[in-house]
Amino acid sequence: MAMKFDVVIIGGGWAGCSAAAQLCDSGLKVAIVSEGLSLSVSGSATPYARLAELQRRGVTVLRGDRAVGALIEDGRVKSVHTRNLGDDALQADRFVLATGKFFSRGLLSDKEHIWEPVFGADVEYDPDRSKWYDPDFNKPQPFMKYGVKTSPDGFVLAGGAVVGNLLAVGEIVAEGYPQSDLGKL
Repeated sequence: MAMKFDVVIIGGGWAGCSAAAQLCDSGLKVAIVSEGLSLSVSGSATPYARLAELQRRGVTVLRGDRAVGALIEDGRVKSVHTRNLGDDALQADRFVLATGKFFSRGLLSDKEHIWEPVFGADVEYDPDRSKWYDPDFNKPQPFMKYGVKTSPDGFVLAGGAVVGNLLAVGEIVAEGYPQSDLGKL
């Protein structure tokens, strides 16, 4: 069975909630998958309060769930599977990646690679692991610049090709790559 939406947003932190509010206000049927690991706070509205407000406004909020994979065909995301929904897929015409980076597990790494786990998006990072960090904890850390690559118009790249219905917003986008314009949805 599939759950169908106009837009599915992966990530319920600041960027994901902001995208959901904007898209919901545009009259779109929106779902947001939020595992709940966001460290982001803006003013007095925590991500949890923002998710509750979005739900009251008609956004389908899958709180405590995690996207675990996506079906991509012909350069477009067809559906996303989550841990809690099992075989039931989330289908939409458009998708937004807003998972954040390492602390929220939007990016994963081992000793040699950094990858984006849901869509297999291309990730910008230095292949020399010794350059991922500065030993001085108080200095800016190079790994914080790493993230997914996007096309000039903000669509996510996977295997060097544009994924035509997947935009990236927030910290998941690598430094130097364009943020997505949700108006393109």
